[in-house]
Amino acid sequence: MLTHSTDINEIATALAKAQAAMDNASKDRTNPAFKSKYADMASVRDAVNGPLSSHGIAYVQAAATTADGVTVETRLIHSSGQWLASVVGAVPKAYDPQSIGSAITYLRRYSLMAMVGIAPEDDDGNAGSGRQDGPPAWQSQRREEAPRQEAPKAAARWPDATRKSFCAELDKLGIKYENVAAWSESLGRPRPSVMESAQRSALLQALLGSGRARFDAFMAEPHSE
Repeated sequence: MLTHSTDINEIATALAKAQAAMDNASKDRTNPAFKSKYADMASVRDAVNGPLSSHGIAYVQAAATTADGVTVETRLIHSSGQWLASVVGAVPKAYDPQSIGSAITYLRRYSLMAMVGIAPEDDDGNAGSGRQDGPPAWQSQRREEAPRQEAPKAAARWPDATRKSFCAELDKLGIKYENVAAWSESLGRPRPSVMESAQRSALLQALLGSGRARFDAFMAEPHSE
């Protein structure tokens, strides 16, 4: 959702002039694993910095972690003091520095391009086609930028004591294990039974917080038996 200062007449005029001077971000990076090109953050900066600065606009991007994942706020600030801002979020594949950093980098690139109205050169529009069954943002980022690595081995299935403890916590929330497992898989993540302990803890924290609304929305959708 876009938020803004009380008045935006001056930043709107300046941004329109800056956009007229911008080129799309150059896809000058190659992913050797997938033999595809993409525009990295440096290419996006090269495309927008000059036109924005010359018309009195600066931008700042602030990242944060939440129980549900990571967020990045991109704010355009005009020399008049007027501003435009937007926050986007993603769920990293794991809660380790590499995965979180990868998700933040992805959000920074695409939120900045969206805010100023540019796209990667020769963008085929897949992200705007309306398809919602593709990989989450963090998965796209890892495919584009992460070097090829061996897939991590799945964690051993949990002991009975761990299962009972986890399911007891779900019972307190009035949630069935199979529903949580299905929701987790719908996000591209493993079932709780093969998660690491830290991942299960993060999942419970999400269900105790704003993630509960997302879970309830998932349960409200029709699902095939």
